[in-house]
Amino acid sequence: DNIGKLFVSFDNNPVTPYIRNVYRLPQPGPVPDDPGDIIDPVGPGDVEIEDPDIPLASAIGLNDVEHMAYIVGYDDGTVRPLANITRAEVATIFFRLMTDVYRAINWSTTNDFSDVNEGDWYNNAVSTCANAEIMTGYADGTFLPNKSVTRAEFVAIAAQFLGGEYTGEGIEDFTDTAGHWAAGEIRRCVEAGWVTTEEETFRPDDLITRAEVMTIVNRMLRRTPHEDHMIPAMKTWVDNPKGTDYYEAVQEATNEHEYE
Repeated sequence: DNIGKLFVSFDNNPVTPYIRNVYRLPQPGPVPDDPGDIIDPVGPGDVEIEDPDIPLASAIGLNDVEHMAYIVGYDDGTVRPLANITRAEVATIFFRLMTDVYRAINWSTTNDFSDVNEGDWYNNAVSTCANAEIMTGYADGTFLPNKSVTRAEFVAIAAQFLGGEYTGEGIEDFTDTAGHWAAGEIRRCVEAGWVTTEEETFRPDDLITRAEVMTIVNRMLRRTPHEDHMIPAMKTWVDNPKGTDYYEAVQEATNEHEYE
């Protein structure tokens, strides 16, 4: 039988949901006896490709199928990759990247924070992320939407999208993260491939840059751009020149595109 499912589509801010029917067609393969079993939806002619060099975990609840632009540049032609990012901006990124179903389940326009009010441009995103327990506030009841985010704080938020199989067990700490409040979340993200161990230090209390955010989010979405495979008509930014270690990540995050 066709199964009707609830999806939500979104316009520009403020966001207004509407309901439409979407149908899931029967998948090939036997019906499992155990609900925990998985039916492989790969059909005739499809090829499953494994790349051992990119063992990235899939983020639960995020859209890793459509390569949408999730970072918007500025009117002056910059994207400011080395600038810091605020808590409201982080909430907005993950709100945009949620799957329709995950967003609809956790949808909220209200919250208990004293400094996130109806009418704030980030209210819907913050309220939904808080309802999904992706982001939390502070003991005094505030959210501090304009506060810049540290590297440890961002990775701790990212870890909320990991499945329980990623425990971080057996992963070594960086030289500067042992005993840190976010050490467990950092180890889990290392295990998932979202954080690399090319350097001995992690600098957990440094403010994270926009480029670093884009690099980690791309890994969360299993988006692995390569300079040789960029689309000719893509948007470019005066402050994201070729040759930087973040060029590819920024271009991937700021350009919607199809991919193979």
